[in-house]
Amino acid sequence: MRRIIDFGSAIDLYTLQNLYGSSGPTRYEETEEYSPPESTLQGNWWRVHGNQVNRYDLWSIGIVMLELILGTPHVFQIHDRTRALLDKHLEGWGSSALNTAYLLRAMMEMCILYPGKHGHHRPGAMDSSNPASWVCTEENLMLQIKTHDPLGIGLGDIWALRLLRAFLQWHPEDRITVEEALKHPYFHPSVQGTEDEKN
Repeated sequence: MRRIIDFGSAIDLYTLQNLYGSSGPTRYEETEEYSPPESTLQGNWWRVHGNQVNRYDLWSIGIVMLELILGTPHVFQIHDRTRALLDKHLEGWGSSALNTAYLLRAMMEMCILYPGKHGHHRPGAMDSSNPASWVCTEENLMLQIKTHDPLGIGLGDIWALRLLRAFLQWHPEDRITVEEALKHPYFHPSVQGTEDEKN
């Protein structure tokens, strides 16, 4: 087993109280690439509940995992053609709004943000009324990640994908907890067959 640690936002009680104040680091004091949607979009249209702050780090773990697989810190990139189409449709928008649109589109393509009611992710096939041109199945997402991997390897197995998706849930309350992550079948191959039967 390998353990990966990102100390980018590791702070102790003294630092929290004396440097950042009671609400913790602001959006501008954080590394944006590792920030979950509730932090990145909080100034625009997100309400964070205090009991979900711990889920922030779990999103960051998912980003680090995806960076290792894709070999780049730019995990939420869209294709040039998609960018050009968005630019055409969103002509006149400011650069900040355009960057948010690019990020949201990339998250939709990674099946993190699912177009539809309240943005909740709904795995499986999409109906014909859905505006997205892809299907958010495990097989399609595995293929998409493999395609973006410069080595062409991707995740390797379905358990890595399931763990990654558990880390990168759009809504903090849907993200896996630390305790659940440590018990995930990805880290315990002996229970993978049992978990497959449940799914």
